[in-house]
Amino acid sequence: MSSLAEPAAPGVPARSPALSPAPGPSRGGGERRTGGSGAGADLGAVQDAQLRSVDLNHVIKLLEDSESKDLQKEQLKTLEKVVKHFENGFPLENLAQIIEILNLCAEKVNEQEAFTEHLCELIKLCGLPFHKKKFSDEVSYSTTVSKFIAQLGYLMRVPSSQVRIQICKCVVSFYNMELPRKVLSGYQPTSANYKIQMAELGGLAETLILSLALVENQLTEKLWVLKALQHLSSSGVNCRLMMKAQAASRLCLYLNGVDPSGQLVFRSSEILWNLLENSSKEEVANQLSSLECVYALKEVFVNLLMHGFRHYDRQLRNDLLVFATLLAENPAAPMIESGFAKLLIVLATFTEVKIPNPLVKGLKFTYSHEDFEMKKLLFNVIRVLSKDPRAVQLLSENDVMPALLYYIKPNQKPGFHEWSAAQYEELQLCAIAILASVAPLLVDKYLSCQANTLLLVFLEWCIGQDSSFDQGNFHGTGGRGNKLAQMRYSLRVLRSVVSLYDEAMNLNLCDQGAISQLLDILKYAANKSKEKEDAILLEIQADIVFILSVLCENDLHRKELFSYEGVDILIPFIQIDPKKLYSGLGHNRLLFSALDCLWSCVIGCCKAEDYFLEKQGIFLLLDLLALKQKNLYNVILGILVEFCDNLKTTLHINIWRGEKDQTAANLLIQLWRQEELELGLKRDRYGRIVDLKRPIASSFQKQQEVTPLPSNCPSFAIMEVSESIRAKLFLLLCKLGFENLPGLSAEDFVTLAIIKHYIDFKVGEVWNELCAELKEFRPVELDEEALEVILQLSEDTGRKVAALQTEVLESQHRQEIQEEHKTYAKIIATHKQKEIVNKSWENFLSRTSNYEALKKAKRLQEKAIEASRSKSKTQNGPVHSTEIKGLGTTYGNFIDGLRLYVRGGTGGMGYPRLGGEGGRGGDVWFVAREKTTLKNIRDKYPQKRFVAGAGANSSVKALKGEKGKDCEVHVPLGISVLCDDGKQIGELNAAGERFLVARGGLGGSLATNFMPHKGQRRIVRLDLKLVADVALVGFPNAGKSSLLSKISHAKPEIANYAFTTIQPELGKIMYADYKQISVADLPGLIEGAHANKGMGHKFLKHIERTKQLLLVVDISGFQLSIKTQFRTAFETVLLLTKELELYKEELVTKPALLAINKMDLPCAKDNLNELTKQLQNPQDFFHLLQEEMIPTNKLEFKDIIPVSTYSGEGIEELKACIRKSIDEEAEKENEEYREKKLLLLRTSGEEQMNRN
Repeated sequence: MSSLAEPAAPGVPARSPALSPAPGPSRGGGERRTGGSGAGADLGAVQDAQLRSVDLNHVIKLLEDSESKDLQKEQLKTLEKVVKHFENGFPLENLAQIIEILNLCAEKVNEQEAFTEHLCELIKLCGLPFHKKKFSDEVSYSTTVSKFIAQLGYLMRVPSSQVRIQICKCVVSFYNMELPRKVLSGYQPTSANYKIQMAELGGLAETLILSLALVENQLTEKLWVLKALQHLSSSGVNCRLMMKAQAASRLCLYLNGVDPSGQLVFRSSEILWNLLENSSKEEVANQLSSLECVYALKEVFVNLLMHGFRHYDRQLRNDLLVFATLLAENPAAPMIESGFAKLLIVLATFTEVKIPNPLVKGLKFTYSHEDFEMKKLLFNVIRVLSKDPRAVQLLSENDVMPALLYYIKPNQKPGFHEWSAAQYEELQLCAIAILASVAPLLVDKYLSCQANTLLLVFLEWCIGQDSSFDQGNFHGTGGRGNKLAQMRYSLRVLRSVVSLYDEAMNLNLCDQGAISQLLDILKYAANKSKEKEDAILLEIQADIVFILSVLCENDLHRKELFSYEGVDILIPFIQIDPKKLYSGLGHNRLLFSALDCLWSCVIGCCKAEDYFLEKQGIFLLLDLLALKQKNLYNVILGILVEFCDNLKTTLHINIWRGEKDQTAANLLIQLWRQEELELGLKRDRYGRIVDLKRPIASSFQKQQEVTPLPSNCPSFAIMEVSESIRAKLFLLLCKLGFENLPGLSAEDFVTLAIIKHYIDFKVGEVWNELCAELKEFRPVELDEEALEVILQLSEDTGRKVAALQTEVLESQHRQEIQEEHKTYAKIIATHKQKEIVNKSWENFLSRTSNYEALKKAKRLQEKAIEASRSKSKTQNGPVHSTEIKGLGTTYGNFIDGLRLYVRGGTGGMGYPRLGGEGGRGGDVWFVAREKTTLKNIRDKYPQKRFVAGAGANSSVKALKGEKGKDCEVHVPLGISVLCDDGKQIGELNAAGERFLVARGGLGGSLATNFMPHKGQRRIVRLDLKLVADVALVGFPNAGKSSLLSKISHAKPEIANYAFTTIQPELGKIMYADYKQISVADLPGLIEGAHANKGMGHKFLKHIERTKQLLLVVDISGFQLSIKTQFRTAFETVLLLTKELELYKEELVTKPALLAINKMDLPCAKDNLNELTKQLQNPQDFFHLLQEEMIPTNKLEFKDIIPVSTYSGEGIEELKACIRKSIDEEAEKENEEYREKKLLLLRTSGEEQMNRN
């Protein structure tokens, strides 16, 4: 057996794996892996025979026999044989039996120590690679292997130091895997990381953590367990398992255990580091937050601090300081109660304040790299403790403020004590950064130490020309020598203290000339930024601007100090390139700081305001506002409102012009409309008021329930004013005046009428809220009447504004009409000029051409055209009335789709003895027949199953069996047959057409071993596309169903809401000569129907087989809901054309009529005249529409008929137009048919002549 002595004592630092005090790994990586054995693998058959000779089941039975004491020797001998046979490693298939052997040996060890050595030998073999026969064995045996490795951890229960140490060695060998001297025949070693993965799966790390309790008093065993855990903790999975077993708290308690070698602290801290890196830091901190753990950590830290002189002792000390910092961030950790926090604060400050303290008596820094790192960590602890209110007293009592201010001074020496220049500079920056966190907590200490004076002197040095330590810092842009980092962190300190808005603090700064000095620094940073912009310079400028804002606010004398020089610096900040706002460097923050400074340092000082106006600052603010950056609105509008107290400001605002000559008033009104849109206010399409009671209440405000409030609490309507952009816009327009504002359109004047009465509407909202609060109480009669009068006044104001808006729009409309008249007059003049030119040309022709010959040719051409036209037949017979009961046809409960199950008949049985063939199974046929509907099929065959008859069996009487009976299913015309996956397999359009849908199975024959085949089975879908003469197409609620009921005897459902028709309806128009024209009323389409929106495909498919289209359009326009956009009649026609075109381009080529419905409505005639003009020259109006609304191909209407289904106007004319259009198309088809026939006759005649 190998030696079981503990690992060697450490003598080198913990950071380097190669210099580790023991073979265990560090955080940076694992131990070095040794190479494989030099011996080659013996693949002889002898070893394979030996392996087969071991009967592990026999060994298990032998070990289980505990009755006879004479078997001990035989048992030991057998175990030796097992060890010998598996000296190169265990095969995976034997691991389950090895587990049992190990457990039995462990039980034997408790009674007989002789088994200890053999158990150790077996455990040692577990450290060798397992053997597999094939690659998949690693996955197949993963459960067994994970249990096997987990069992190794459970063997820690054996009360034997040798066994426990061997288990730990075995675990360590997982990470330093050596190849066996020989490889078993037919086997190969498992992969190097296989055992590590199985250890994670088996939870070995958690078991070893729990086993620490068993070896608590055995130092050697404990060190070996920690060494194994060192390796295991390099995995995140193992770390999470260890945390479940409270690993952090258990390991922390072992830190201060007795260990002359120092390995206990080293290994425990290494494992804690791995837990921090590979698991949750919060969970680690929570486990370390007990009082016992904090005391243990403190004790070890002090011991290493006072008595650790080796390099690695100082590294361990710093590692423990990191854990202490982590605990300081956890409010639940008793850092203050344990005295650990005070110790750390004293350690951080004792070299600077030089006040004797018993806690650090005799302690000296060596100024090594480790001591430098500790100093930075101690400063960081102060930063963390400054966030805990309980630690403020400690920070004050232990002179933290003087210690940090010690570094706020220019240093001319190349080094500070033993620190190098670079080290001192880094400590200086850390101290200044921490001062920014501590100073707001210790204001009295800050002022008493004259910190402001030190900082201002230090800042003056930062902008000086001398170099910093002859090398400079590395935190500022441009490398060492520019001192930007010191400036940056010092300004952060000033920013943190002025953010307290403490007047004593601000007065202290101003008395020392801070405003002038800060302006100089700001100018210096701005000049530097012109050379090269970076985030640090922008941050410095933003901080200075903020500090100046706080110092100058509410103090006129300080604003005068700022005025000229400050405005000159602010102007470039406001005149920023808009693209830079998205650079991410900090321009956005600088702009906001500049605007805030403008509000605080300029407004209220007449001298500064006039100078800002002289520099055209108002123009710059309006330019920023025109960018329409919503986050800038409130600030800029507030500044403009305040500036308007200066009489010169309104003149500057009115003079400003933006892009496309936009005025300030127009810009402000645009912002108002944009804000209303975002707040969800309801306005009609012209921008007029819709809700007269609450015209400016947002949708969110209307949704709020009014709750009774105390009289001193503002209501929601008042609170909305405080940060409302609309309130600032109203105030600004009040300053400008609502009359004679330049550059406004009619839409702007409509909006301006609302803005002008903003306060009136707000007062109405407040009274509305008051009435809502009083619902539970009944006011006295006089108060109730007063409330009613007040509410009525608010509503009357709404009506007044609405009337004014209407008047503005009418005036605008009249002005547009006058402009149209002028334009029309110009067109007429141009047209007359063209007529004069044409007449001149005709005169020229008459003089230079044979006019009589041309005229004769023209007459001959007209006669030929007239002769080619068909003569209309007149009706000479008697005229009969069409008002006959039941003459009209309508289809109720219309169905346009049906799903069926069909199956061909099974073939008949063959007759093997005589070779007879069974009859073929019957087929299932679909047969098109008139006057058949899908509803008939559904009602007649509710099961919707159609099965053909089976074929007759072959017999002695009839060797050839008869075919089964076919199943014929009568279907309507226009049916498409589709498979269940949507693929079309057939179509039936004419009466009598047949389609084989399911073929019968073959009968039994010699080829099929006289066994019959089953018939074809299918689930099919019948899809009906209506065959009608005319299809009514339109948007919902256009009046299609009403129109169908007027022109035919159909009785569809009619109501005053959209989507009344939810399925196609058919009707027939009866004429006096008994001519019938079928009309299909389709459910209303919606925008996007071509993409199957709103079941668009289900309805559009019926249009494909109709001969003509009749578009029905509401003359007043269409709007599906309040959430959708309103469409005019012209837009409706274009949208319907677009939907038909996008579904199938062929639909646009069909003959079409246009019915303009609801002509009984007011203003219908005006709308019709406008629509007629638009339809005559639609391209003249396309620029007013969205691009996606404009169809590629125009739908040509034969006639446009205005109708009213309410009054009956135009109905007879529409019927006549439909009849005329159908007849013309029929005549056209007949003419084409005759021409084809004539062409065929001519072709056949020529062929006959050629043959002759």
